[in-house]
Amino acid sequence: MNPSRYLNRSILRALQTLECFAQPHPTLSIPEIAKEIGLHRSTVHRLVVTLESVGWLRKIPDTEKYTLGIKVAILGQFAQDEMSSCQILRPLLNDLAVETGETAILSMFDGNSVLCVDKIESSQKLKISSEIGQSFPFYAGGTGFAVLLGMPEDEVQSLLFRQPLAAFTEKTETNPEKVLERYRTLKQAGYVVSTGAVDPGITGVAAPLFFFKENMYGSVGITMPEHRAEGEGFQRIVQKVLSTAEAMSKMIGGIQRGEHK
Repeated sequence: MNPSRYLNRSILRALQTLECFAQPHPTLSIPEIAKEIGLHRSTVHRLVVTLESVGWLRKIPDTEKYTLGIKVAILGQFAQDEMSSCQILRPLLNDLAVETGETAILSMFDGNSVLCVDKIESSQKLKISSEIGQSFPFYAGGTGFAVLLGMPEDEVQSLLFRQPLAAFTEKTETNPEKVLERYRTLKQAGYVVSTGAVDPGITGVAAPLFFFKENMYGSVGITMPEHRAEGEGFQRIVQKVLSTAEAMSKMIGGIQRGEHK
């Protein structure tokens, strides 16, 4: 059965519109939204007016800009209450950022992509920032690929071969057979180091987690400029990521080193 047969295109477009606001600059005009999601302005206008009418979007007075409405805040509060693992793990995520000096990221897999659900920024002047809600591919980069390492192989194969894998840089591996081979190689080690596979010049180090309360695969790791990923200092960072993943797994009853079956 092909699930896409049952998708409601209007709902998908409305959700795409809302997702545009999960950015560093959460005020957008209709032309900006149209450009972001690749739809005609008239279509976006109807979507925005509809979302505004029921409180999901709010027009900023005396402007042509829109922002998220109060209903999003209310729903987000409910979601935050449910996803208590993020709150429980935040002190450990903060320790990871402080002790490595790099941006620490906690992520969960939503079935299609890996989403940043919490992050602590690096204390360094030159840093790699991530935003809560930002998505990462599950087959490339540190944050995303680490999620695969927590999955059994049959699930990984199902994900890799269901549709073509998109390239983000010249270093992105899009051959599912080769991605699967890399998964088999790294699974025993229980962590991944990736440089430039999603963003040029950026190195990610991450290890898998499993959130039993939320029933989701996830990962914890750091991102950093490529030039800092070398020497003994970098090896200490790798070990800190692994020890953080182990400590987090004990707190949430999850896994470490891809042991979930």
